[in-house]
Amino acid sequence: MKKKQIVIICIVIIIILLAIVIGLSVFNQNENLNEVNTQNTSVTYTNTNDAGVNESQVLEDVEESNTENNIVNDEETVTEGSKNMNNQNEEIKINLIVNHKTFTATLNHNETVNELISMFPMTLHMSDLHANEKYNYLSSSLTTNSNTPERIHAGDIKLFGNNCLVVFYDSFSTSYSYTDLGKVDDVDGFVSELGRGDITITFELAN
Repeated sequence: MKKKQIVIICIVIIIILLAIVIGLSVFNQNENLNEVNTQNTSVTYTNTNDAGVNESQVLEDVEESNTENNIVNDEETVTEGSKNMNNQNEEIKINLIVNHKTFTATLNHNETVNELISMFPMTLHMSDLHANEKYNYLSSSLTTNSNTPERIHAGDIKLFGNNCLVVFYDSFSTSYSYTDLGKVDDVDGFVSELGRGDITITFELAN
């Protein structure tokens, strides 16, 4: 009887020990599994963070590139604008050659003047009218922007209608409309050389 009890007790102890061993084994496996999952999660977060940093860096590079391009474009625009302003402020100088003597004139910046100087050099036989102007009807019509100046000044260069080039050598009041082209620089010398009657004048761009 005692032997049977001992055997039973031994079997129970063995079963308990096996249960403990199995339980520890299962526990260790769960711990390992949790550790692996934790490492994978950390890797995932690390990769995500790395991706975020890279994406952010790419965006910053793109923005920086766009900013540089905008700065370059702005500088080009400013440079181009400055050139245009300089061209607009630059005087248009021409020569009027009368009796082999050269007189300079300053022309305005407008479309009519641009069309006129595109015809230079040209030599015109200019008729005298009213003892105050020399005129010639050009072969081509020009763009007009006429107004009534009320008073003409000696040395004025104007366009009457759309093709009549007029150079005035006397001052007077007027009710006619003209497109203003410019003015002779040395008025006294020019007027003195023109004299009365018809005359030939050569128009050319000054060097």
